[in-house]
Amino acid sequence: MTAKELIKYMNSPELLNKHTLPEIKELSKTYPYFQSAALLYLKNLKATDDLMYQSELKRIALLVPDRRRLEEVMESKSVKQSVINENVEIPDDTENDNAPKLRHSDLIDSFISKNPHISPVGEVSDEFNITEISDNENVTDSIFTESLAKVYIKQKQYSKAIRIFEKLNLKYPEKSSYFAEQIENLNKLIENN
Repeated sequence: MTAKELIKYMNSPELLNKHTLPEIKELSKTYPYFQSAALLYLKNLKATDDLMYQSELKRIALLVPDRRRLEEVMESKSVKQSVINENVEIPDDTENDNAPKLRHSDLIDSFISKNPHISPVGEVSDEFNITEISDNENVTDSIFTESLAKVYIKQKQYSKAIRIFEKLNLKYPEKSSYFAEQIENLNKLIENN
């Protein structure tokens, strides 16, 4: 089916008959999200009193965001006029350079033409260093967290990690089995090293 034929059927759905049904059905199946073709196919089914009309109506109703529009299309004499929203303008085949551009496209075009970039504020480091906490520092119980224990494990300071898990075990008795398992795993690591 050519574009001209499709437009002809959209403008004059009364031309739809049993001979046009296979072509429009194929078009609708080839392009399942082409709403106009699906609506034209539905209109063709209705015009030919086809038995598939009710089942296809249910399927195509899912493609149409507004069911009132679907009803308008099925009752109107032209599919094209019902499908097109009142706010959308159809451009002519002739190019019109004097037509005003949309305001938001001007904004986007000016932004792109400036070629903006974001420069880093400070020095960027690719490496993340974990600093060690010395034994001399006063470390309160409030900073003892599972994350700190994991940092100690990464630093291979297993005894400090065990000490943290023991304190966490006292602080959170509901997780005692988890902390006991972690301590046991760390003790095995110490024995193997």
